[in-house]
Amino acid sequence: MSALDGGAPAPLRRIDRRAPGYGAGLALGAAAGFLIHVAAPDAPAVVSAGVAGLAGLATLALAFTLEEAALPRLTQTVAAGVALIVLGALFEPDARLKLMSLASAAFGVGLAVWLARTARKPPGISLGMAILFAVALACLVAYAAYLVLASRDLMIADFMTYRGIAMMVARLADAGNWPLLTGAAAQSITQDYSWAPALVPGLLMALTEPASRAIYTFAILALYAAPAALALSILARDCARRAGLRRDPQPVAVLALGLAAVFAAYPAAFAVAARGMPDVGGLVLVVCALRLAERLARLLALREGHEARVSPMTRRVALALALTLYAMFAFRRWYAFAGVGIVVMLALELLPIALRQGARFRSSDAIAAAALAALTLLALMSPVLIDWAPSLSAHDYARTYGGYRKPPDVFLRELGDWVGLVPALAALIGAAFLWARSRDRRLMRLTLGSAGIAAALILRVQTPYIHHLDLIAPAIVVPTAASLMLLFGRAPRAALLGLGAFGLITLSPLAAALNASGLAPIAGRPRAPRADLDELRRLKDWVDARTQAHTKVCGLGSSYTFSGQLIGELWQLRPERGPSRLNVKMPDVDTVEGPPTADLKNCAIIIVGDPVQTHLDPNYQQTVIVPSREMLAGQGIGAKFRRTGEVFHMEKGVSAVVFERVSPLDDSDIAALQARWRAARAALGF
Repeated sequence: MSALDGGAPAPLRRIDRRAPGYGAGLALGAAAGFLIHVAAPDAPAVVSAGVAGLAGLATLALAFTLEEAALPRLTQTVAAGVALIVLGALFEPDARLKLMSLASAAFGVGLAVWLARTARKPPGISLGMAILFAVALACLVAYAAYLVLASRDLMIADFMTYRGIAMMVARLADAGNWPLLTGAAAQSITQDYSWAPALVPGLLMALTEPASRAIYTFAILALYAAPAALALSILARDCARRAGLRRDPQPVAVLALGLAAVFAAYPAAFAVAARGMPDVGGLVLVVCALRLAERLARLLALREGHEARVSPMTRRVALALALTLYAMFAFRRWYAFAGVGIVVMLALELLPIALRQGARFRSSDAIAAAALAALTLLALMSPVLIDWAPSLSAHDYARTYGGYRKPPDVFLRELGDWVGLVPALAALIGAAFLWARSRDRRLMRLTLGSAGIAAALILRVQTPYIHHLDLIAPAIVVPTAASLMLLFGRAPRAALLGLGAFGLITLSPLAAALNASGLAPIAGRPRAPRADLDELRRLKDWVDARTQAHTKVCGLGSSYTFSGQLIGELWQLRPERGPSRLNVKMPDVDTVEGPPTADLKNCAIIIVGDPVQTHLDPNYQQTVIVPSREMLAGQGIGAKFRRTGEVFHMEKGVSAVVFERVSPLDDSDIAALQARWRAARAALGF
């Protein structure tokens, strides 16, 4: 037999040695398709077929392109994956989701640890960088204290969501309930609000004070805002170097200038972080992904040779990039748009290289890198796939978030408040300057192109809010900061004067004067305090005096001036009492939360905004409007309540009118209210 084998043609011998890998690919594809079919039997067949095809083809591609020494490990890894998938398919839905969530999280952590431990040169932190980080953090802490205290800021909506999750993490950690904490954190990857950004802040709060805003804000600044500013400064420095900036023997000075320029060019990102939103932390991952994408393109552009070194390095970078892209999605869902932009721009970078090099292009390495990244992302995203597959329409965000779209003129005014025309023009001029000076424009193309794609994608879904602009923050700050770095290398005083002028435009009282014509942003300056804080304290005391386990207070309204959620967040005015858990949350957005719910039956007291309070397109907020109008008119469900005569006078002429239940609501009342809600939606053409 050995003689016969030795006489077989080379292609047949190659196929024979790789046959186990091919078989593993077929098995993985079949197992993945089977899992999706079991999890979502009513989903379109294209879903299970697509997942099966992607998993199988990626494994087959790896089996075909990997060197023979790596094939046994591939086969063993795929076999373990097949076993886990089949086991998950045999579980009940809840147990299956928990198993796949924990397995995905463990795989992600294990992959990150492996990449860090096997790096040829583990990243180190110099003393200069540590000092720079400490100074940046101290400045951000001072800025946050000034911003919050001057505006007497009250956290609400998304600003409170992650603080609430962090407080939950702290409570679970204090109670020592680590299994529940681990399981909830892992499974949150399938939810719109992943627990990932709140985990470490929550653990820090558990060690100190679980309800402290100061500690939570410090954690946000230390973990996310300061690293994001430093990462953007490093990205700007890299772009400046490609445009001619010499490697300074004292690079900390250049990075310090970059940090200040990043803050001055787009203070809105750090103002949002100072008010309690962790979203800016995703920019660290965006910068990492951009640099990894550039490195991958550079490796694949190398001429043939040194395959024993280049091929494994290419696969490592692809793994690191896939892990980073997943981390962006896990951190905040909408960073997936930035991930798509980076992947598309990477493909556009590689296409001309492949066309130019022809047969000499590292096609095997490119295929292996793409296949390995695809398999990694499939493994990491497995809980999302099995959770979303049964209800794909519920995750059609372009439809669900239709109510969040605003007229173009409104959005342009908001952009003036958040970015300003002068910083936008400075970024445009800076980009043109860098483009003209750079010999290597790949990193600049990746940065600007991915930001443009991300902006187009989120606009397809909704009109962005201020924190969504982190998607394009690199395009806003990097050209400006890099240009100032280049100027600093030739004329330090001119660069410092330019930086000072920028700070005056975006951060000083001058910004308010220039904002009237949209020239300068005001998002980096403190807002005027609410005019009704004393009345809100009175509302808080009134609610506390009447809220009991069997007497719950509800609010109908969804504006910043008055909302049901606002009532639940008034504990911040009396933080020593802690959060209240007795209020009932009402739905706000039709396409997101649906019609008024049966929870209304639990409301002994309902406080209604007058006039009816909405914060989005009213056509999408009938779930607030219909019951609010009925309460104010004494019709429908309003017939079961009476006005108490108590009214709280909010800012902007809004009244919060108190109603007390006189007879219980039953299922027929809720069904009739929901029917009227559907009729109102139908009258609007929905």
